[in-house]
Amino acid sequence: MQVPWVIPDYQQQDIKAIKKVLQTKWYTMGPEVKKLEDKVSSYLHIKYAVAVNNGSSALDVAIKCLNFQKSDEVIIPALTYIATANAVTNNQGTPVFVDIDDTLNIDPTLIEENITEKTKAIMNIDFGGNVCDYSSLLHLCKKYNLHLLVDGAQSFGSQYKKKMCCTHGLINTTSFHAAKIITTIEGGMVFTAHKELFHKAQMIRNQGQSKRYIHPFFGNNYRMTDINAAMGRSQMDRVNDIIHHRMELARYYKDHLKNVTYPEEHASTKNSHLFFSILIDKREKLRKHLSKNGIETRIHYPYPINKQPIYYTSTIYPKATEVSQRILSIPIYHSLTQNAQDYVIKKINTFTKGI
Repeated sequence: MQVPWVIPDYQQQDIKAIKKVLQTKWYTMGPEVKKLEDKVSSYLHIKYAVAVNNGSSALDVAIKCLNFQKSDEVIIPALTYIATANAVTNNQGTPVFVDIDDTLNIDPTLIEENITEKTKAIMNIDFGGNVCDYSSLLHLCKKYNLHLLVDGAQSFGSQYKKKMCCTHGLINTTSFHAAKIITTIEGGMVFTAHKELFHKAQMIRNQGQSKRYIHPFFGNNYRMTDINAAMGRSQMDRVNDIIHHRMELARYYKDHLKNVTYPEEHASTKNSHLFFSILIDKREKLRKHLSKNGIETRIHYPYPINKQPIYYTSTIYPKATEVSQRILSIPIYHSLTQNAQDYVIKKINTFTKGI
């Protein structure tokens, strides 16, 4: 049996939505983009949304909205996708890495010692959909007059104390890449409750243009097409079912896997499970065992950010280092059958029985 790590979810209604746009002859950013923005902002209960062409563009727009100056520092988790750090660096800022806690998110107890007079913001992720401690992050931001910038590429549909993720920051982003819970094939979005930031994000998305050929801000062509938006809008019709099913798949794994551990989850949170990650010794041997049996996996992530060549420092982040050596993300996607999931469980349990 072959079990991929992910299969993008699309159905006939998505294809019909795309075909409908093709028939209109309006393919670039237009009415479908606005309808998607309205639909997603309504789902998240946040006032403003700005659709862009991918999640990295969303991060760039968000940071440009905050007027970073050269050498402004942004505190980010030591274990995250490289785009989190690159968004800061590409805007002349300096990412400051902080170790993670047992949820695999930034450890709030370690942030304060890393705040300096140059610190402008804290940028968090919610690892694989597992929600961070927003109460502590917001407290620190208020205490030190910092911005909270949320990289929500992994947490669309997750909740913290019944408040939707991708909404806790001054400005927030998400990704609609093909591997995400909701996809526009490629795409992203910026969210805020502040009208001024909303209008600025709209301009930055469109070459910094306020009106035709007038450009008060530096921007880029980050526009989403109506074709991509139609795909996402169709998927949003079933977002609750998609997330509920992923939670059921995660619960089934936890009920049946043996001799593995999982990231901790804060109370009063809802994990949308973009990833289903296990922590295990002899990770590489397990990965080879699963690959030999046709099961695809991913490592999120094999190194702390500061061990990447472009960010290398000799600093050791103990928890991030440990997790990078033990984490393995196993298949979870909407069309994963119980037969396939049972097969994955069987192969993992056969391996862990011998540890």
